Amino acid sequence: MTQPRPILVADAEGLSRLLEAVRSEPILALDTESNSFHVYRERVCLIQLSTRTTDFIVDPLTVDVGPLGALLADGRPTVLHGADYDVRCLRREYGWQLPNLFDTMVAARRLGRVGLGLSDLVLARFGVRLSKAHQRSDWGRRPLSPDQLAYAALDTHYLLTLHEELRAELETKGLWPEASAEFGRISLVEARPKVFDAEGWRKLKGSRQLDKPGQVVLRALWVAREARAQDVDRPPFKVLGEQSMLELARLRPSGPEAIARIPGVTPQVLKRMGDAIARALDGAVEAGATPPPAQKAAPSAGGGTGQSGSSAGG
Repeated sequence: MTQPRPILVADAEGLSRLLEAVRSEPILALDTESNSFHVYRERVCLIQLSTRTTDFIVDPLTVDVGPLGALLADGRPTVLHGADYDVRCLRREYGWQLPNLFDTMVAARRLGRVGLGLSDLVLARFGVRLSKAHQRSDWGRRPLSPDQLAYAALDTHYLLTLHEELRAELETKGLWPEASAEFGRISLVEARPKVFDAEGWRKLKGSRQLDKPGQVVLRALWVAREARAQDVDRPPFKVLGEQSMLELARLRPSGPEAIARIPGVTPQVLKRMGDAIARALDGAVEAGATPPPAQKAAPSAGGGTGQSGSSAGG
């Protein structure tokens, strides 16, 4: 199956053309891209729509997508993969509802498929290996490259064919009623408000092995990191990595040079969090703690790759 070039919708005129083109379509495929990996306050940065013949990519950062919501809520089937997150994001930002959704991931799970990811389903059905090159792209940055647009379009390009085959199999095996009920529950999920847990540091692996002064330091760093992340609109893990916090709490280095030797405490981290780190370490001293025996910090292993990684970025 050859993928045509997606149509980018980035202004009101383009959105009008899209609405006219899809108004009579009996079914649509839908996906979204957000920028949660790059900011504290995530937002929907792309909305992908596919018909059986055309892939559209709508840029909600440059066009008012309000009219699209009424079309998606009119009761026609809307096919998504892993719909829970998209439903929450669309409801949070636009108040949209998708009353007749079909989730290909849920369908595949109920059918006992081994691979539930979209890439697994596409590879098994079409023999196409989806690239993961832009999996962590900053979708909030403009302009978007042709490669990014092509990557985003693939998230909906194959969904309608998958829907047709998965639904037929669900019906043949008598699994459609239960699957349909689950789709209905997903369509009603609400956006989760972002709530900071000041005691969330206790869940970090290694926190229980810290002595009491170390836990004082870790809690102070946890709270300070959250405040700084909000101020600069960056994910907390990019402000100060969790492994770096644990090492600071365990070793309690004295002085800027010793602090800078902790893996992950880069010059950029010191610029953003240096004062907060110093205050957290002072808190342990004020609590009457003596520094732990001198230990060498483990050499840095390079940048982290996940939201709980140990490296903080720019």
